[in-house]
Amino acid sequence: MNLRLVALPALAVAAGAGCTQQQVNQAQNALASAAPGVVNAIASAAPKLAGDAIIVAHVESDFLQIDPASALHVAVAAHGGAVTLSGKVRSAAIEERFVGAAKSVDGVKNVTARLAVDGSLPSAGRQMSDFALAAAVRANLTAQGGLNGVQVDVKASQGTVTLGGRVATRAIRDTLVAAAKKTAGVKTVVDALVVGT
Repeated sequence: MNLRLVALPALAVAAGAGCTQQQVNQAQNALASAAPGVVNAIASAAPKLAGDAIIVAHVESDFLQIDPASALHVAVAAHGGAVTLSGKVRSAAIEERFVGAAKSVDGVKNVTARLAVDGSLPSAGRQMSDFALAAAVRANLTAQGGLNGVQVDVKASQGTVTLGGRVATRAIRDTLVAAAKKTAGVKTVVDALVVGT
């Protein structure tokens, strides 16, 4: 990569901004002397960053094959081959399988697990159904309430939708609650909206 080609437009702007030729030359020399260091730093960091991203993708893929419901609740981070798992899993056996799967991925040096067992985690199918219902409600809120609907927090669980956040007036709240109730698949609406600013 020729950094001079990248820097030339900036130098032209400097020249047009009333900088002296000497100032433009000094800026050009500073760029030329700094460029190899910048390029080397980027080049040396890129494989490490790419390696960590590949590790995360591989670990997440393995988790989805083991238990999709738990995989949706586990965050995977990698830094220099050190993998950290955090979140919730449905059982201790799944936690053990997740840790084992992470350790088996090429490039992983160690695994730190910060996982809590929660047997009440919903299935992946139910999570997707709840997500789809929440998205449909958000769309209706936005259609009926405009920007007021965008600012509302929507949570769905097995047909029960909870609306949270602040709205300016009761009329806006009533409009948003009515829009949520009209959404296909909604059985109950829990109004946790706060009126006022």
